[in-house]
Amino acid sequence: MLKFAFVAAAGLLSVAVLIQGVKVDYYGSLYQRDELHAPYKSAKEPKQDFSKIPGVPGVDYPVYHEVPHTSFSCSHVPAIPGMYANVETGCQAYHTCHDGREGDQGASFLCTNGTIFNQKEFACDWWYNVKCEESPSLYRLNADPEHNPFVPKQKPEDELLHHKKFLIHV
Repeated sequence: MLKFAFVAAAGLLSVAVLIQGVKVDYYGSLYQRDELHAPYKSAKEPKQDFSKIPGVPGVDYPVYHEVPHTSFSCSHVPAIPGMYANVETGCQAYHTCHDGREGDQGASFLCTNGTIFNQKEFACDWWYNVKCEESPSLYRLNADPEHNPFVPKQKPEDELLHHKKFLIHV
């Protein structure tokens, strides 16, 4: 019985490897044999349509498709944990600095094209609503527990319970 289970497991493993090879190396349906041997042909991706975003891409707002490497460092920020706009990318990229697991730049993210990181709101916003050059002066908001998105906020119902503990009924 054990020998049969081993042979069956080995057979399933070879089938899984074969199917994985087909998915990676070939394009087409597994049900149509003539397409299995046709190599994958990549179609050119259409360019992104910026016509709905006001302004000129690359001039009025940055157009990155991945987070570029910059000199940003979490060791130069006022508070950890926190979220910080990267002014070297025109604020399209931002970093989340926390316990160091993600390296010196923290976890890096990219706002979608047409938006940049609003340091005052801790969110991506339309480029015309944000003054990127002012972001470093707003880094201090991460030190304020009322603004920092990583600091747990007290729920209103917890606040009511807290106040009830100190009420004296006569």
